[in-house]
Amino acid sequence: MTDDQPVDKKSLSQAPSWIMVGFLVGVVTMWAFRGEPEPPLEPVDASPEAVAAEAAAEFESDDPAPESGRMSAETVAALFSAYRDWVWWTDDKTQIAVWNSETMGFTDHYEVIRTLEADYFRPIDRFTRLPLPGYGPKNSPILFTETAEQRAKREMELNPDPVPQPERPSPIELNTLPPPPSGG
Repeated sequence: MTDDQPVDKKSLSQAPSWIMVGFLVGVVTMWAFRGEPEPPLEPVDASPEAVAAEAAAEFESDDPAPESGRMSAETVAALFSAYRDWVWWTDDKTQIAVWNSETMGFTDHYEVIRTLEADYFRPIDRFTRLPLPGYGPKNSPILFTETAEQRAKREMELNPDPVPQPERPSPIELNTLPPPPSGG
Protein backbone atom coordinates (compact mmCIF):
# COMPACT_ATOMS: atom_id res chain seq x y z
CA MET A 1 0.00 0.00 0.00
CA THR A 2 1.36 3.42 -0.88
CA ASP A 3 0.86 6.77 0.76
CA ASP A 4 -1.35 8.24 -2.00
CA GLN A 5 -4.15 5.67 -1.71
CA PRO A 6 -7.11 6.75 0.43
CA VAL A 7 -7.77 4.70 3.62
CA ASP A 8 -11.26 3.42 4.30
CA LYS A 9 -12.15 4.65 7.82
CA LYS A 10 -14.64 1.80 8.35
CA SER A 11 -11.85 -0.76 8.21
CA LEU A 12 -9.80 0.87 11.01
CA SER A 13 -9.88 -0.77 14.43
CA GLN A 14 -11.61 1.01 17.30
CA ALA A 15 -9.51 -0.78 19.97
CA PRO A 16 -6.64 1.75 20.20
CA SER A 17 -9.02 4.61 20.91
CA TRP A 18 -10.82 2.63 23.65
CA ILE A 19 -7.49 1.75 25.23
CA MET A 20 -6.58 5.43 25.34
CA VAL A 21 -9.99 6.32 26.85
CA GLY A 22 -9.53 3.66 29.54
CA PHE A 23 -6.06 4.92 30.32
CA LEU A 24 -7.28 8.51 30.67
CA VAL A 25 -10.20 7.44 32.91
CA GLY A 26 -7.73 5.54 35.11
CA VAL A 27 -5.42 8.54 35.40
CA VAL A 28 -8.30 10.87 36.31
CA THR A 29 -9.60 8.37 38.88
CA MET A 30 -6.19 7.97 40.52
CA TRP A 31 -5.73 11.72 40.59
CA ALA A 32 -9.20 12.25 42.13
CA PHE A 33 -8.73 9.64 44.86
CA ARG A 34 -5.17 10.36 45.79
CA GLY A 35 -4.75 10.28 49.54
CA GLU A 36 -3.55 12.94 51.89
CA PRO A 37 0.22 12.93 52.18
CA GLU A 38 1.37 11.14 55.30
CA PRO A 39 2.79 13.36 58.02
CA PRO A 40 6.50 12.95 58.57
CA LEU A 41 7.43 10.45 61.27
CA GLU A 42 8.46 11.87 64.60
CA PRO A 43 11.71 10.69 66.11
CA VAL A 44 11.15 7.99 68.74
CA ASP A 45 13.12 7.73 71.95
CA ALA A 46 14.12 4.04 71.91
CA SER A 47 16.06 4.06 75.18
CA PRO A 48 15.19 1.19 77.54
CA GLU A 49 13.92 3.63 80.17
CA ALA A 50 11.49 5.27 77.72
CA VAL A 51 10.19 1.90 76.47
CA ALA A 52 9.68 0.65 80.04
CA ALA A 53 7.89 3.87 81.06
CA GLU A 54 5.57 3.67 78.05
CA ALA A 55 4.76 -0.01 78.74
CA ALA A 56 4.08 0.75 82.42
CA ALA A 57 1.78 3.63 81.47
CA GLU A 58 -0.23 1.37 79.16
CA PHE A 59 -0.39 -1.42 81.77
CA GLU A 60 -1.44 0.82 84.67
CA SER A 61 -4.37 2.39 82.86
CA ASP A 62 -7.35 3.17 85.11
CA ASP A 63 -9.73 2.21 82.28
CA PRO A 64 -11.54 -0.99 83.37
CA ALA A 65 -11.99 -2.14 79.75
CA PRO A 66 -8.95 -2.22 77.48
CA GLU A 67 -9.04 -0.40 74.15
CA SER A 68 -9.35 -3.68 72.21
CA GLY A 69 -12.95 -4.10 73.43
CA ARG A 70 -12.11 -7.03 75.72
CA MET A 71 -13.29 -7.18 79.29
CA SER A 72 -10.81 -6.42 82.01
CA ALA A 73 -9.02 -9.32 83.68
CA GLU A 74 -10.76 -8.58 86.97
CA THR A 75 -14.21 -8.85 85.37
CA VAL A 76 -13.33 -12.13 83.64
CA ALA A 77 -11.92 -13.52 86.90
CA ALA A 78 -15.11 -12.57 88.77
CA LEU A 79 -17.33 -14.21 86.13
CA PHE A 80 -15.13 -17.30 86.07
CA SER A 81 -15.23 -17.71 89.84
CA ALA A 82 -19.05 -17.56 89.75
CA TYR A 83 -19.27 -20.31 87.09
CA ARG A 84 -16.21 -22.35 88.07
CA ASP A 85 -18.21 -25.52 88.81
CA TRP A 86 -19.10 -25.95 85.12
CA VAL A 87 -15.51 -26.01 83.82
CA TRP A 88 -13.92 -29.03 82.09
CA TRP A 89 -10.25 -29.13 83.19
CA THR A 90 -7.38 -30.96 81.48
CA ASP A 91 -3.89 -30.74 82.96
CA ASP A 92 -5.06 -27.75 85.06
CA LYS A 93 -6.00 -25.83 81.90
CA THR A 94 -9.25 -24.90 80.19
CA GLN A 95 -10.49 -22.42 77.63
CA ILE A 96 -13.51 -20.17 77.87
CA ALA A 97 -15.18 -17.43 75.86
CA VAL A 98 -16.86 -14.49 77.55
CA TRP A 99 -19.91 -12.72 76.14
CA ASN A 100 -19.00 -9.36 74.60
CA SER A 101 -21.94 -6.97 74.49
CA GLU A 102 -20.26 -4.83 71.82
CA THR A 103 -19.96 -7.68 69.32
CA MET A 104 -23.05 -9.50 70.66
CA GLY A 105 -21.26 -12.84 70.82
CA PHE A 106 -18.75 -15.02 72.65
CA THR A 107 -15.78 -13.31 71.00
CA ASP A 108 -13.40 -12.81 73.95
CA HIS A 109 -11.45 -16.09 74.26
CA TYR A 110 -9.24 -16.93 77.25
CA GLU A 111 -7.08 -19.81 78.35
CA VAL A 112 -7.34 -20.36 82.10
CA ILE A 113 -4.49 -22.00 84.02
CA ARG A 114 -5.15 -22.99 87.61
CA THR A 115 -2.47 -23.26 90.24
CA LEU A 116 -2.59 -23.70 94.00
CA GLU A 117 -2.27 -19.92 94.46
CA ALA A 118 -4.60 -18.49 91.79
CA ASP A 119 -6.13 -18.78 88.35
CA TYR A 120 -4.34 -17.09 85.46
CA PHE A 121 -6.14 -15.79 82.37
CA ARG A 122 -4.40 -15.46 79.02
CA PRO A 123 -6.24 -13.93 76.03
CA ILE A 124 -6.14 -16.18 72.96
CA ASP A 125 -7.25 -15.60 69.36
CA ARG A 126 -9.34 -18.76 68.98
CA PHE A 127 -10.12 -22.05 70.66
CA THR A 128 -7.97 -25.13 70.32
CA ARG A 129 -10.69 -27.10 72.11
CA LEU A 130 -14.26 -27.91 71.17
CA PRO A 131 -16.90 -25.41 72.35
CA LEU A 132 -19.94 -26.59 74.30
CA PRO A 133 -22.83 -24.35 73.23
CA GLY A 134 -25.82 -24.65 75.52
CA TYR A 135 -23.76 -26.19 78.33
CA GLY A 136 -23.84 -24.57 81.74
CA PRO A 137 -26.48 -22.59 83.56
CA LYS A 138 -29.19 -20.81 81.62
CA ASN A 139 -28.05 -17.44 80.13
CA SER A 140 -24.46 -18.08 81.16
CA PRO A 141 -22.05 -15.28 80.11
CA ILE A 142 -19.33 -17.91 79.63
CA LEU A 143 -18.98 -20.43 76.80
CA PHE A 144 -17.19 -23.54 78.08
CA THR A 145 -14.99 -25.95 76.10
CA GLU A 146 -13.76 -29.53 76.26
CA THR A 147 -11.02 -31.52 74.58
CA ALA A 148 -11.70 -34.06 71.85
CA GLU A 149 -10.78 -36.86 74.27
CA GLN A 150 -13.26 -35.59 76.85
CA ARG A 151 -16.00 -35.41 74.20
CA ALA A 152 -15.27 -38.94 72.96
CA LYS A 153 -15.33 -40.30 76.51
CA ARG A 154 -18.58 -38.49 77.29
CA GLU A 155 -20.22 -39.78 74.11
CA MET A 156 -19.07 -43.33 74.88
CA GLU A 157 -20.67 -43.05 78.33
CA LEU A 158 -23.91 -41.78 76.80
CA ASN A 159 -23.95 -44.46 74.04
CA PRO A 160 -22.23 -47.58 75.42
CA ASP A 161 -23.62 -49.90 72.72
CA PRO A 162 -21.39 -50.13 69.70
CA VAL A 163 -22.80 -48.91 66.44
CA PRO A 164 -23.75 -51.90 64.26
CA GLN A 165 -21.53 -52.23 61.22
CA PRO A 166 -23.14 -53.00 57.88
CA GLU A 167 -22.51 -56.46 56.44
CA ARG A 168 -19.70 -56.70 53.98
CA PRO A 169 -20.66 -58.09 50.61
CA SER A 170 -19.10 -61.37 49.62
CA PRO A 171 -16.17 -61.04 47.25
CA ILE A 172 -16.84 -61.34 43.56
CA GLU A 173 -15.54 -64.52 42.02
CA LEU A 174 -13.96 -63.95 38.66
CA ASN A 175 -13.60 -66.62 36.00
CA THR A 176 -10.13 -67.95 35.80
CA LEU A 177 -8.20 -67.91 32.60
CA PRO A 178 -7.28 -71.21 30.99
CA PRO A 179 -3.70 -72.27 31.40
CA PRO A 180 -1.37 -71.24 28.60
CA PRO A 181 -0.79 -73.83 25.93
CA SER A 182 2.27 -75.89 26.53
CA GLY A 183 4.68 -77.12 24.09
CA GLY A 184 6.26 -76.04 21.24
